[in-house]
Amino acid sequence: MSVTRVVVFLCLWSGITGAESLTVALYEGANPPYSVIEDGKITGIFVDLFTQIEKLTPYHFEYRGYPFARALHEFDAGRVDIEPGINESWRQHAKVLGEYSVAYGVSREVIVFREKRRFSVTSPQDLFGESVGMVRGYSYPRYDEAFAAKKITRIDNLSESLLLRQLLYGRVEQIFIGYRTILFYKKMYPEYQSFVIGDVVGEAEVKLRVHPSKSYILADINDALSKLIESGSIEKIYAKYR
Repeated sequence: MSVTRVVVFLCLWSGITGAESLTVALYEGANPPYSVIEDGKITGIFVDLFTQIEKLTPYHFEYRGYPFARALHEFDAGRVDIEPGINESWRQHAKVLGEYSVAYGVSREVIVFREKRRFSVTSPQDLFGESVGMVRGYSYPRYDEAFAAKKITRIDNLSESLLLRQLLYGRVEQIFIGYRTILFYKKMYPEYQSFVIGDVVGEAEVKLRVHPSKSYILADINDALSKLIESGSIEKIYAKYR
């Protein structure tokens, strides 16, 4: 074997075995369509996104499921490297702020009502005196002041799936939830077909939140995301789960 061939082989072997592993936090109990657990296997938008990023970078991604509050704690402690689908305004009070990739998508949160309950919600004042269900720890900056002043009662639950059960059984009359998430649940579960999707209550660009100790990966990550955006690959991933 020639010297040239040996060098090429060693370079290729290094590329295969030397990929740095990075830990990605997913919320326990699934967060469809962003993370979906079926037969013990994790799929969804985030997994598809990182699968594409792996092809364009020298990194390998490992997924770990945590309850929401635990995920934030693990990030602060440096045991989680990446939290996907985040806007800076949602983590402005975090112990470790993190650094952010380029934006790769937009998150829209909507208010969802029980059947025949719908009314217009264009500002916090429209919900004064009402109770609203939402996932514990999720941030809605436009409504934070009203929650703090108890003008709107915030009823927290542990996950989107439990939140929807509360709405189904009439324990709350309306909830805040991701637009893509409610579309997924309405498509997959007939019992949610009667829920009425109302106005947008929050909209923000989403990015990858990276622990400061891993800030050196951002150049590669941003380059990969830019290529995926330009090629339309990210839009195809989102479309897959509509």
